[in-house]
Amino acid sequence: MSSSYSSIDTIPLNVTEEIDLGLHQFPLAFDLQSLFPGDRLLRLHPNWFVSGFEQDQSSFTVTIKDYVTDDEFLLSGSFLFNANKTELLHIQLIDPIDTKISFLTRDGKLLVQIYTHEKINADDPLLLWIRAIKEYIRIYLKKTPGTLFFRFLMNKVLLKMDPSQRKISLMIAKITAVEILVILLIVIAYVIFVL
Repeated sequence: MSSSYSSIDTIPLNVTEEIDLGLHQFPLAFDLQSLFPGDRLLRLHPNWFVSGFEQDQSSFTVTIKDYVTDDEFLLSGSFLFNANKTELLHIQLIDPIDTKISFLTRDGKLLVQIYTHEKINADDPLLLWIRAIKEYIRIYLKKTPGTLFFRFLMNKVLLKMDPSQRKISLMIAKITAVEILVILLIVIAYVIFVL
């Protein structure tokens, strides 16, 4: 564990972005490792088809197919949980992407520091990935009927789909919601104006 972490530290990357995730009063004893077994962190990326995931302690290799660019590549890196008191999760993507992402707690807030060689654009899929990780963590911070439903939905359905299946399912759900709304409006209008 320490050998992979020391090799991570030797990569000369700069902090290009620090983001407050908006999760305030974040519990210090929150265990992220139990939320992200295996390839779950990678499956939260909005554009990646994940296959052939292999993990050796904190290091991993995986075959990624990018949904947007149609590129297929072998990705290697590591996930390190609870590296120190403030760093809850350390993600290092080494080959071919050279990026480090640290999830930190500071003053009761959950922050993310992104280390890359260049500035990150506002439409970078990396930021969408971090937002998806944040939302996944958020549904585990509370135990309400809504969060329990979304935990079940994410773990049993959405994270088992590839990105194109998720987008199609979301589109169908939106169309169904609009259809239900139109039907309700028609029924209400009929009751008010005809009866």
